[in-house]
Amino acid sequence: MTNANDSMLGKDEVLSLLEEIDVPFSCEEHESVLNMSASDMLTLSLTGARCKKLLLQDKNGHYFLVVTTATKSLDLAALAAALGSKRLSFASADTLFDRTGSLSPLAPINDDAERVRLVIDTELSGEDNFLFHPLENDASVSLSRRGLDTRSCAISTIRRTGRSSLRDKRPRFVGA
Repeated sequence: MTNANDSMLGKDEVLSLLEEIDVPFSCEEHESVLNMSASDMLTLSLTGARCKKLLLQDKNGHYFLVVTTATKSLDLAALAAALGSKRLSFASADTLFDRTGSLSPLAPINDDAERVRLVIDTELSGEDNFLFHPLENDASVSLSRRGLDTRSCAISTIRRTGRSSLRDKRPRFVGA
């Protein structure tokens, strides 16, 4: 994991990676947005569920990138129990990714130490496509559920070096 903007992959690199591993996606550029309220004001031609992303940590220093519906308020105690953690609190994305808009299901590509676990709310399990930033907040990407699974596995396979790892890093669907 890094805190240096220069060594983190950005939008162009991660979209190129998705193309390399044949993950279909659509991307649309727009003005920068800093929160869900601003995102809701965007008129996008992309289709999919708008997703809210929260970075949480437990008292043992484990990080969870939680993807949920745009309007949901999470019950952190219930989520902690579902994840087998005692207590969750909000963590700053700057702690791990150090770039506005980098909090995304694509963010683990910049998590070299593999400290962050991607968790997707079961309320999104019926969605065919998801909308989120491709590591920068001036664009949105639409990625299918299958594409998200493929991307998650490929992060371990390709990383930045292009070397292979057989570990399966599919996101975990959890209800809260």
